[in-house]
Amino acid sequence: MRVFLPLIFALAGSAAETSNGSTLSLANAAGQRMLLAEGPSAEAYNAAGTDGNTATSRTAVSSINSFSGKPRTRFQIGDVSYGVHVADQGYSLTNPDPQTLRFEVRKGDHAWYDSSSVDRSEINSTVTYPAATPITLSYQLMVEANGSNGALVNSATGWFIVGQWHNDDDASGVGTSPPVALNLQGDHLQVLVRYCPPGKNPSNGAGFVVTKTLWTDPNPIVTGKYHDVKVQAQFSNDTTGYLKVWIDGAPVVNYSGPLGFGVGTNWEFGIYRSSAPETVAVNYRNLMITTGSLTPVSSERP
Repeated sequence: MRVFLPLIFALAGSAAETSNGSTLSLANAAGQRMLLAEGPSAEAYNAAGTDGNTATSRTAVSSINSFSGKPRTRFQIGDVSYGVHVADQGYSLTNPDPQTLRFEVRKGDHAWYDSSSVDRSEINSTVTYPAATPITLSYQLMVEANGSNGALVNSATGWFIVGQWHNDDDASGVGTSPPVALNLQGDHLQVLVRYCPPGKNPSNGAGFVVTKTLWTDPNPIVTGKYHDVKVQAQFSNDTTGYLKVWIDGAPVVNYSGPLGFGVGTNWEFGIYRSSAPETVAVNYRNLMITTGSLTPVSSERP
């Protein structure tokens, strides 16, 4: 089955990829609970919009209803709801046109469950993809300049996440860091992965999680320009796991090996950083997710 959503930030002439499996095309998703074992309890997370449905049970339609940028609310894209994890500021999450979501953080902006050490503006999808599901994700990302001469100023010393596949912490029973994160180190993009061996505690404090930086862009990100991002992944914490990433059509990651913590994942995005003084804004559009045994997984070689 193939479904394409020309929705809140998924228009602009995108087309679904060839798939032999099920397909789910989402116009946005994200903003779940935490990055570095910091975030809401299961109760707080559920209040923001998780219903436990899996990707295999979803049917998406081309409609958007009741957009909201207020914290602890939901808005609908098709029949899928999205939880809003932002500060209670009018600029935190906006819908400037039918194709775009804009996220902004200023120092001290965080969700209701965060400590003062983080700044956050994210949304989370209710869709959870079971472990070992082949997934292809594509979207466009634009970081706004906040410095002189079009520069991005980012002094966050811990992390600055602009997209993450997050673990199903309810299934794991503990808070975890994301198995895959697109990070900004200064003004350079990075791809980070994590996994935990089967049967081990995936919380950071237990000491079993392996973290790897698979790629750091040698060049600063170009601000004010939409960059094409494509990800193919299978979250399996054994030898069948893999991650492939393309940025602006160029292959940057081709990883095979353990990925994730052996349970489901969901996609979330926006801005989640260790607190920093700079105001930063990021825009997203044309997001699409397909699942199943996709031909490009074996035929495209980064």
